[in-house]
Amino acid sequence: MEYPIWQLTTLAGGFWIAFIATIHVYVAHFAVGGGLFLVLTEQAAYRTNNIHLLEWAKKHTRFFLLLTMAFGGVSGVAIWFTIALIAPEATITLIHQFVFGWAAEWVCFLGEIVALIIYYYTWNTMNRRDHVIVGWLYFIFGWFSLFLINGIIGFMLTPGDWLQTKDFWDGFFNPSFWPSLVFRTFFSAACAGLFGFVTATRIKDDDTRMLAVRSCSVWTTLGVLAVIVSGWWYIAALPAGQYEMVMFKSHRVAGFMQWFWMFSLATLIGGLLLAIRAPRLISFPLALVVLLAGQGLFGSFEFVREAGRKPYLIWDTVYSTSIVKAHMPVINQNGAIASAKWAPPEIKEGITEDNWKQAGSFLYQLECSACHSIGGPMNDIRKRTAMFNTNGLDALLTGMGKLNKYMPPFAGTPEERMILARYITEELNGKAPMDPVELPELDAVEPVAFGSDTSEYVLTAWCARGAGFYAQSDKWTLLPPSNTLRAQLVLRGPGPERVLENVVITYQVENGFKGEPLSGTLALNEEFERFEAKLAIQSNSNGEYNPLPVIDLEARNDAGEILATARVALPTSDQMGCLNCHGGEWAQGDSGVASTTVEHILVVHDRMNRTDLSQRKGVIECASCHDDPMQDKDGENSRLNLSAAIHGIHAVYLAGREADDSCLKCHPTSTLRGQHDLGGFVCTDCHGAMEDHAISLLKAEKDQSIPGADKLLSLIIPRTLGNQDAINPRTPWLNEPDCLTCHVDFQPPETDSAFNTWTDGPAALYAARRDDMDAMHCGACHGSPHAIYPASERDNVMPLQYMDEARAFGGNGNCAVCHGEAMEDAVHHPGMGLQ
Repeated sequence: MEYPIWQLTTLAGGFWIAFIATIHVYVAHFAVGGGLFLVLTEQAAYRTNNIHLLEWAKKHTRFFLLLTMAFGGVSGVAIWFTIALIAPEATITLIHQFVFGWAAEWVCFLGEIVALIIYYYTWNTMNRRDHVIVGWLYFIFGWFSLFLINGIIGFMLTPGDWLQTKDFWDGFFNPSFWPSLVFRTFFSAACAGLFGFVTATRIKDDDTRMLAVRSCSVWTTLGVLAVIVSGWWYIAALPAGQYEMVMFKSHRVAGFMQWFWMFSLATLIGGLLLAIRAPRLISFPLALVVLLAGQGLFGSFEFVREAGRKPYLIWDTVYSTSIVKAHMPVINQNGAIASAKWAPPEIKEGITEDNWKQAGSFLYQLECSACHSIGGPMNDIRKRTAMFNTNGLDALLTGMGKLNKYMPPFAGTPEERMILARYITEELNGKAPMDPVELPELDAVEPVAFGSDTSEYVLTAWCARGAGFYAQSDKWTLLPPSNTLRAQLVLRGPGPERVLENVVITYQVENGFKGEPLSGTLALNEEFERFEAKLAIQSNSNGEYNPLPVIDLEARNDAGEILATARVALPTSDQMGCLNCHGGEWAQGDSGVASTTVEHILVVHDRMNRTDLSQRKGVIECASCHDDPMQDKDGENSRLNLSAAIHGIHAVYLAGREADDSCLKCHPTSTLRGQHDLGGFVCTDCHGAMEDHAISLLKAEKDQSIPGADKLLSLIIPRTLGNQDAINPRTPWLNEPDCLTCHVDFQPPETDSAFNTWTDGPAALYAARRDDMDAMHCGACHGSPHAIYPASERDNVMPLQYMDEARAFGGNGNCAVCHGEAMEDAVHHPGMGLQ
C-alpha cells in the first residue's frame, strides 16, 4: 500500500510477467548451458582438427553473444522494470533481504560479460590454451550466477525457516534450493542443444553439420530426460503447503501439466528427428519449431512452479496483490483506500454515489490488475465473472483466499468489497443494478364449510416439512420435490376419539401443479397413530412465484360416505436462489434453477474439488455422493453429508451476513410464513447464524471422522457463541431446534433463540411429536413447521374452516372444535389459553 499503482487494463501484470520473464529466463539458461557447450565444442574441434567445427563454434559464439548479452541483458532490465511496477512490495523485500546475494550475482554477471567479450573477440589472436581457459571462466561465472539467482528465486516459493529467523542463509538455502539448482542446471544443458540446432543446421559442410546436429540432439534429449526426473524431485521436495497447491488445489496446474508433457514429447521427438540425416531445407525450420517447443516446455513448468506460490509473491509474506500479509488486519479495519498512500483524495474522503465508480476502479487496480486483464488474453476479469451478479461476486470476494487459496483474500472493509463487486458487475460486465425481488402476496383460499353443531368429525392435516423446496432438472438433482402429508381424524364429542379404523382418507392436489401422485390415499401409520402419504408435488409456474399448492382431503367410511373434508396448504417451492450468486435467470419449466445456473455450479464444484461433474452425461444426483437423511439416501462415507457440505462451504462465502442476506439468498422467501415470521423472528433465531448453523452440522461429521469437516471448521468463525466447542453437533433433518427451548413448559417464550438445543432423533421432531395425552400431534393443532398458526392467508385455511380465526386449535377457548363444548382444563399441554 506504499507504492503507486501501474494502471493496467487489456494487458495486465500477469501477461507482462509471463511474456518477458519466460523468454528472458529461457535465454538466461542458454547463457549458462551454452557457455559449457561452446568451450567443449572448441576443444572437440582442436582435438579432431576439424576446421569446419571450429568455424561453426566461432559463428555460434557471435549468435550466443548477441542473444545472451544483448537481448538477455535488455530483457533482464525489462524484468526489473516490470516487477518494480507490478509488484513493488515484493521487489523491495527481495532487495532488502538479499543485498549481499544480489551484489555477488552482479559481480558474477560482470565476470560473464567480460569473459564473453574477450572470448568472442580473441578467437584469432589468443592462443588456444588461454582461449579455452577464458571459455571455462565464462561458464563458471555463468553457473555461479545461476547458483545465486536460484537461491533468491527459490526463496520466493519456499522461504523455509526465514519466516521465523529472517536470516539471509535460511532464506537463501531454502527447502527447494538443491532440487531447483539441479533442475535448472540440466535445463541449461538442454537449452544449449536447443539453441545449438538453430546455427548447426546452417553449417555448409554435410559431415560437420550432421556431427553438430547430432551433438545438439544428445544435449537436448538427455537434458530433457534429466529435466523430467529432476523436475519431479523439485515438486516432491516442496513443503506441504506448496506441494498441496501444485498437486491438488490449483485447478490451473492440471492444464499446464498437460502442456508440459506435450512439449516434453515434442522436444524429444524433434531433437531425434534432427539427428536423422535430413535435407537442409527441412532442418532449419524444424530447428526453430523444436526451439519453440523447448520454450513451451520451460514455460509450462514455470507456470506449474508459480502455481505453488499462489496466492503469494513471497510465500506467506507478500500477497500477489503486493499487500503484506501482516498488514491485512489493519487494512481490513481501516479500509484499503484509506491505507493506500496513493489513493485519489476524493475517494479517501468517503465513497458516495458520485464517486463509487472511481473508487471501484481504484480498488480493481489495487487488488485485481496484477493478475487480471480487462478483455485481454490472460485471466480476463470479464469472462471469469460473467455469471455473477453483484451479490454473487460480493460473496465470492468474501470467501476469496479461504477455500480456494489460489487468490489472496480481499483486503478492505465490507463496503469496499461491495463497491468492487458492483464495479466489476455493473461497470465492466454491464449488468443492471440489482433490484429486490417483489413477490406477490399469497392469495387466500376459501375454507371448506364446517358445521360446528352438525359435523360429527374433524379432519386435520399438516406437513412434515414446513418448507418443501426443491431444485432439479435434466442436468442435476440437488433436492427432489418431497414432503409428507399427515392427517388425523377425530370423532367429536364430550370424549372425542381418534378414528384409525374403517376409514379411508384421500387427497387431491388442486390444479396448477404437477408431480406424483396428484391424488391418492393416506396410509395408516400404526406406530405413530396417524395417516400419511409421501408426495412429490412440483410447481408449474414457469419461473413465477410459486403460490403453494392447496390439497383437498376427504375422509370416508367403509360405505363410502363422506365423514369430513378439509383443505391444507402444501409447502413446495422451486424458488431456490442459486441464481443470486451463480448467475442465470429463473428457469422456464420444471425447476426455478435454470440450466445455465446449474452448469456454473457444476463447473465451480469441479474447480474446487477436482471432479468432472460438468462433463458427465445424464443427471447429476448430489445424494449419490453425499448422504442426505431427508432423501433417505446414503452417499459415500468419505463425503460430508449434503447439508453439511452446502452450508459449510456457503458459510465461508456468506460470512458476516444476517438472515435475509444469507439464508434467504438460497432458500425460498416463502420458507417462513407463520406466527414466528409475524412476530419478527427470522431463520437465525432458531437455526443460528449461517456460520453457527454450519458449525453444528460439520461438528457431527467431524465426530464421524468424515474428511473435509476439519478444513471447513478451520475457516468458519462462530457468530453468537464464544467458540466452536460451545456449539452442539447435529444431524440434518433428524436433530432440529426444540420448541420447548423457548416455550419452557409451553409458556410464552423466555428467550428469543432456540439455537444449540436440538431434538433427540426423528420421533422428537415437532411434526412427529404428540401432546401430553399422547393423542394429538402438535402439527394437527398448530400447523406445519414454519407455518405455525396464525400464518399466511393460504396456510390459515384449516383453522379458518374450524374456528373462523387463524390460531391454534383449542386456543382462545376453542376446544369445542373437537370436544363439542368448552373445557376448563388444559389436558393436551399447559398454557393452551382456554380463556
